[in-house]
Amino acid sequence: MTGYHEIRLTGPGREQFRLFCLLENASDEELRSRGLTKPAIAVLDGRRKPWRTVLSAADYRAVKKLGEDHKRRYPRRIAS
Repeated sequence: MTGYHEIRLTGPGREQFRLFCLLENASDEELRSRGLTKPAIAVLDGRRKPWRTVLSAADYRAVKKLGEDHKRRYPRRIAS
């Protein structure tokens, strides 16, 4: 998952939360073509899992597919 960032948090009862992101960072011209005025973080997906378990390969594939879909869009779909 090179290029993807995973934020990990532990909640009540040691439930695990994962937030998957991409960093939108490029030249000013490329950022403008993406519909951005400055570097940004694109949140792709959130997952939760019980403590001491792992996300499946299918979970990671789904996140990667969301990232690939996001990177194909010009301009990017941005919520504000």
